[in-house]
Amino acid sequence: MRVLLQLGGIIAREHSARRLFALQAVVALLTTTPVALAGKRIIVDDLGFKVEVNDHIQRVVSLVPTNSEMVCLLDCERLKGGTRYDEFPAELKMRVQSKQIEIIGGGFDANLEKIVQLQPDLVLTNGPTQQRFAVPLKNMGYSVVSLWPRDMDGLVKDFLLLGELLGQAQKAQSVVHDIRARFQAITTKEKNQPKKRAYLQMWTDPLITVGKASFTDWLVSAAGGVNVFGDMPFDSGQIGVESLIQRNPEVLIFLAEQAPFVKTLARRPGWSSIRGVRAGHFCFIEEPDIRRSILFIEGLAKLHSCLFRPVASTQRLLTEPN
Repeated sequence: MRVLLQLGGIIAREHSARRLFALQAVVALLTTTPVALAGKRIIVDDLGFKVEVNDHIQRVVSLVPTNSEMVCLLDCERLKGGTRYDEFPAELKMRVQSKQIEIIGGGFDANLEKIVQLQPDLVLTNGPTQQRFAVPLKNMGYSVVSLWPRDMDGLVKDFLLLGELLGQAQKAQSVVHDIRARFQAITTKEKNQPKKRAYLQMWTDPLITVGKASFTDWLVSAAGGVNVFGDMPFDSGQIGVESLIQRNPEVLIFLAEQAPFVKTLARRPGWSSIRGVRAGHFCFIEEPDIRRSILFIEGLAKLHSCLFRPVASTQRLLTEPN
């Protein structure tokens, strides 16, 4: 009888040990980082944050026009919330106007209450300036991905990622193939020509231009130019006329709404000593053409044309009255 009791104790202890081992294995599996739960995946966004996203995304909210644009090029029906500045492509503008897409604000005034009401599977923000919206949404359990590309490679990476997340990988690849072909056609035109030293003005009073952290800096370089303020470590910043005169750009690029300012350059102190002003080598571009957009090719073509076109036709603007 004693032997049977001892044997029973041994069996019980072995059974308990096996149960404990199994429990420890389950706990270890559940606490391994990162966790890949069923129906989800973990990605790393452009700011280095790990984000858990659903495998099947049906409802997307975008806090900037360029992200709205990318979603719409892939599958516009899934974009449920966008910004008041969403205009490209045409389908996106139509859906906004017909209220199929809810306006959640602009880049700096996103309405968190509206976003929550839309119950998105995915929220798309841009860089550091929108983290004040991203953080509370993450704390509420929403998947928030920051897309902040600095050049074509970054744009392509983000667009292909969205293609995967939306189940439109083949469509994304097709768009990227077209972009690469058009990029090659533009950038090889003057590849043996010296790069043009260029100044791109974002604001007139005070003078604000772009620095090396901006997508526009890369765009100017890809078009065949050298940003004379490319050593500025910021996305954009204020400059003085003296600094501009010292850097002496060959080409001056202005936003279209700055035309009245350009007509007064001949009378502005110091500007007439700038090489590009003396030659009349300047041009205008629309703000959407220089955004960090997957449709950047149109802007690239305009910048290239500006840098390398004959300048005689623009000289008259310098002497026109207000």
